[in-house]
Amino acid sequence: MKNIFAPTRTKQHVVIFIVIILVAAAFTQHLLETRSRPSPTKATSSPTASPTVHPEEEQTGVDHSG
Repeated sequence: MKNIFAPTRTKQHVVIFIVIILVAAAFTQHLLETRSRPSPTKATSSPTASPTVHPEEEQTGVDHSG
């Protein structure tokens, strides 16, 4: 019986072609996603003197003074 898992030259070429197409599609999708995101703009204004409040530190109206 012939080994069905031994690929012929033609089958090898088809598999290589499909892999190349898949890699090219993934690379194109990656490029499109990274180019569609707006790049962060650098702030030209001077920093403000107000303190930064992190979401964990914000009070939700609960009085913890006892």
